[in-house]
Amino acid sequence: MSEKIFEKDVTYRAKVRVLAGTDEIVVRPEAQGKPAKKNVVERGDSEMYTTTGTRNPKRVVKLMTPEKSGDLIGDMKRQFDEFITEMGGTPSPDPMERPLRTNDPRLEVWISRERHELVVKKTVKLDMHTDYSTEISNLEGELRRCLLSNRTSLLSASCAQ
Repeated sequence: MSEKIFEKDVTYRAKVRVLAGTDEIVVRPEAQGKPAKKNVVERGDSEMYTTTGTRNPKRVVKLMTPEKSGDLIGDMKRQFDEFITEMGGTPSPDPMERPLRTNDPRLEVWISRERHELVVKKTVKLDMHTDYSTEISNLEGELRRCLLSNRTSLLSASCAQ
């Protein structure tokens, strides 16, 4: 049996058959298959495409945001809306009130795009703290962090007409 040595690693699709009673191996390369994606639309690192499956083709949307994005949900929603409008559809409206993520359960923040309002609820238990002003001041610091991390949603809500 002759041996073929390749200078580089080679990867290809093939059928391998071992002939019975011999030391011979038959490798028959297969033709390259059809691409798995069609109708690909790209926006930066994000993309939308349709799979080519015969039984159950799917529409796939892959959204990529920068790691240091201040508002992941807002950035992904904006990218998704761009894909939808490019296809000729109408982007889904934002919900009337959407909670913003905070690190403190005593602080709840909502954004209402239609009413152009930012709703903040601070909860301080009277029986647990004697210095209420310090607790409220700590919640103010957490509110500032929340507003900075959700700046994309806040800007889009303030610009909504």
